[in-house]
Amino acid sequence: MRPPGSRPTGEKDFSGLDASLLGRIARFAVPHWRPLLVSMLLLPFTAALNLVQPYLIKEAIDGPIAGGDVAGLAPIAGLLLGALLINYSLMFVQGFASHLAGQAIVHDLRVAVHGHLLGLHDRYFQRNPAGRLLTRCTNDVEGIGEMFAAGLLTLFADVFLLLGICVALLLLNWKLALVTFAALPLLFGVSQWFQVRLRATYRELRSRVSVLNAYLQERISGIRVIQLFAREKRAYREFSAHNSELMAANFTSIRLDAMLFAFVDAMGHLVTALLIWWAAGPIVEGALTFGALVAFLDYVSRFFQPIRDLSQKIATLQAGLASAERVFELLDEQEHVEGGEYDAPVRGALSFQDVRFAYKEDEPVLRGLDMEIRPGEKVALLGVTGAGKTTALRLINRIYDPSGGQVLLDGVPLGRWSLEALRRSVGVVLQDVFLFMGTVRNNLALGKDVDDERLWAALDQVGARPLVARIGGLDGVLAERGRNLSAGERQLLAFARVMIYDPQVLLLDEATSNVDTFSEEVIQEAIRTAMAGRTTLVVAHRLSTIQEVDRVAVMHRGRLAEMGTHAELLGGDGLYRKLYETYFASGDAA
Repeated sequence: MRPPGSRPTGEKDFSGLDASLLGRIARFAVPHWRPLLVSMLLLPFTAALNLVQPYLIKEAIDGPIAGGDVAGLAPIAGLLLGALLINYSLMFVQGFASHLAGQAIVHDLRVAVHGHLLGLHDRYFQRNPAGRLLTRCTNDVEGIGEMFAAGLLTLFADVFLLLGICVALLLLNWKLALVTFAALPLLFGVSQWFQVRLRATYRELRSRVSVLNAYLQERISGIRVIQLFAREKRAYREFSAHNSELMAANFTSIRLDAMLFAFVDAMGHLVTALLIWWAAGPIVEGALTFGALVAFLDYVSRFFQPIRDLSQKIATLQAGLASAERVFELLDEQEHVEGGEYDAPVRGALSFQDVRFAYKEDEPVLRGLDMEIRPGEKVALLGVTGAGKTTALRLINRIYDPSGGQVLLDGVPLGRWSLEALRRSVGVVLQDVFLFMGTVRNNLALGKDVDDERLWAALDQVGARPLVARIGGLDGVLAERGRNLSAGERQLLAFARVMIYDPQVLLLDEATSNVDTFSEEVIQEAIRTAMAGRTTLVVAHRLSTIQEVDRVAVMHRGRLAEMGTHAELLGGDGLYRKLYETYFASGDAA
């Protein structure tokens, strides 16, 4: 766990790549051009209707009001009311269209991120906590959609409005307009200063949210360990520290946002005061009408309104860009499994040819493994901890790829096989079976269209029908990770799942190492059933398993030390005999 107070690791710095980020987001926006086009086309009309309103007020003051013509106000009031109604209607359509496009972009981004995650190597998930990746798929993607709908498009609306107001101010009184424009360099300079700091603040804020989610996910998953070792108080303190860091980052963003809003608001009032002072002379001299001054001040108010709101829009934009950095960092991750196009019926011949592999560059696990396994043959992998048994199995279904040498299935390198064909043909039962929260049916079929008759047949083959009947049948609900079942019961469901998918190659990784004697008898029978007619590699820890296979492969320091039948190896004077005499002669597990 990363200690409180330190920065998240493994995150790139995308400072200064705003245009690049916006360009990549735009590619996700192109398929949704229709609502975007509607939103963009309505922007000039909403800006124009905003500009009409102060002018109508000027006409009312300088005309009917100045002349005492009450009846003459009716047409102007009608025009003003009509302009307001039309403006609000167009604003509704424009806002709805922009948010519709934003949510569509969020949908596509979330699908892209999830799809990319599904193809990444296992080593990527070992480096990145699940909570952090969850934040990328949810909070960060949502931040991009909010930036697009409520930040980017509204900035375009403000640009149209500001340009129109500038023209209106110049037409009304160019001298007063220059007084107003004198504040612009200072306003935009200060806004740029805040923009840079808000970007960094929101990058930090997103990182803190990611860390907090990762911490919560890990602690909730490991709640039993926390309670069993009475670590509740420590977990409480650690969470409080992470939460305080998140709160501090939030306070920083709030403080910057409030400072920018207050500065723009103060500048708006200062400019208004200067205008009133400057306009006193022209009004007295008759060079400027009172109605024109009121309209001018109304335009100035509308001029500063988008600049005043710019603080919130900058916050939304910077939060979205910070999210985009993190999302595209994930999408740029290249540690994914590339499959080939080869697809053919599988016989089950496996070949390891000078296979080398290391989880870390300076710590090799496999150091030149050579091994041949015939179709339908059952082979037990034996060796002390760290010999490379489990690693060899992980290479077969391409959870990892070898750093040297190659693994072949039916004489074809695994890299040439399509991933779907390979993993359809290779079934795996691990020591720690993962079951999803949901029904037994969904956990057995895993989305495959399988009728109930076949599901029950598979359960009968492995002796799991009584278990499933006890928990409510195929519609019985399993808790998260199958925690309402024992380790042996989860293993039985895993074997039933393999029988449903009917692979030609079966990999068993310590499938009976943590079950009791009674469960082992049932599971051993399930293993015999599952191995029948299939090429099988099983990491062996029990004598009963070794006696069921055709040959035993003894591994030592990442290489094949010896291989043969149980009787052949026991009759020799090699490593197998020593292991047998040390661990198996008394009937104990290795």
